[in-house]
Amino acid sequence: MKGHLYKVTLEHLEDAKGQTIDDSSLAFETRNHDDIFKIVEMIKVKMDLEEADAIAFAVGLKLFGEVMLNNRDVELFKQFKPHMTDFMKQLKQQ
Repeated sequence: MKGHLYKVTLEHLEDAKGQTIDDSSLAFETRNHDDIFKIVEMIKVKMDLEEADAIAFAVGLKLFGEVMLNNRDVELFKQFKPHMTDFMKQLKQQ
């Protein structure tokens, strides 16, 4: 498969009550047709978001979008695709 290869690591630092979580993490490799780092920088400039929110939004959107593309035959993704297309057009116009 072509595309940029990324390693994503998510560490659970504390629970909803503020208690520290020890040794709970996820890590996986994934590919994306876009340079996610460039997308993050564009989102930081285009959207009036706190930096952490801009990063989370851009990374989440790109990971979700790539899963949709790779699994376009899944019925739920078929139904959502027109909405995602409209959303992406609006985002790119900003």
